[in-house]
Amino acid sequence: MAGYVLLYDGQCQFCTRSVARLKRRDRLGRLEFLPSQDPQAPRRFPQVTPEQCAQAMQLIDPRGQVSQGADALVRILWLLPGGPLVAWLYAVPGVPFLARYLYRWVAKNRYRLGCQGRSCQVKQPN
Repeated sequence: MAGYVLLYDGQCQFCTRSVARLKRRDRLGRLEFLPSQDPQAPRRFPQVTPEQCAQAMQLIDPRGQVSQGADALVRILWLLPGGPLVAWLYAVPGVPFLARYLYRWVAKNRYRLGCQGRSCQVKQPN
């Protein structure tokens, strides 16, 4: 069983394609991928709200701590082969701010970036 669980929008084609790429990179099986719409998600992770899942991916570590969005992506990179070569950049001053800004922009614009799913057509909060 994987130690980390990634909650993602299973109705978003952009998100599911991104998860498929992560699955291919996760050769050590460190991540479990669970659509936020799965009935198990709120039962297993009551600390994560549906609103949080609608705004960004959520990574739950083995202790139950939650990271979201760009912060979750960086934690995922540390878990994947070759990922630490990129993840260390997050320690550079200014990079976390920029990464969070870019993640929010992508999340808000995922419909234009290739998602045709119903969930992406819903106006995302700012």
